[in-house]
Amino acid sequence: MFNNLRSLFIILAAGLAFASCKKEDVAQPVAGTTGKVAATAESQSYFTTPDGAAYSYVDTTGAGISSTNVSSQKSLGDTTIGEISFAKVTRDGSHVNSYQHSANGVTTMVAYNGADKITTTVLKANEPVGAVWTDEFTSAGIPTSYKWQITEKGISKTVLGVTYDNVIKVHLLGTAKIGAKGATTAIANADYYYAPNIGLIENVGYNPVSGAVELHRVFQKKGK
Repeated sequence: MFNNLRSLFIILAAGLAFASCKKEDVAQPVAGTTGKVAATAESQSYFTTPDGAAYSYVDTTGAGISSTNVSSQKSLGDTTIGEISFAKVTRDGSHVNSYQHSANGVTTMVAYNGADKITTTVLKANEPVGAVWTDEFTSAGIPTSYKWQITEKGISKTVLGVTYDNVIKVHLLGTAKIGAKGATTAIANADYYYAPNIGLIENVGYNPVSGAVELHRVFQKKGK
């Protein structure tokens, strides 16, 4: 059961990497060369509906094994959930659709695990540093809690030689009540870095028990 919950967390976390892209193309320096991507006053979108382009991320496991993860996604149109319009999104290599809604800096994702509806607010871009919010849901009959916190805002972050300005860092702690006595067990521990006009540029996933790095994902490039 614990492994199933951990697998669900990994699926949800991976979805963040491919659900935070702006519709308009944004010119990017070539990764690995000196460059800088500055935020502009006209556009501060951190998480919007994808456009079908491919986004490449370099993934490094805790064992030091690196690979390039490339995924393309497309919108399947809008759908209504609880009287709110969500963008329905699919990603290649996955048979599971996700649903995304962003308004006033707040981004909500909905996914389904069997009959369970899982709703998470993954980003509140307009909130100050220190802001905390919690998502409560049931997955496979197990009460689960995701606690999010904005730990940094307006920072510069260099990824593969490219510097991004006005970056937001969000930390996630996930717990679940497992067993007959409902003991709380840690199932998720991760940091997410979002840049304007790009979305997720870096993700560090930690073992929820030991704290050791299990996955380090960095944005490489956008292409077709």
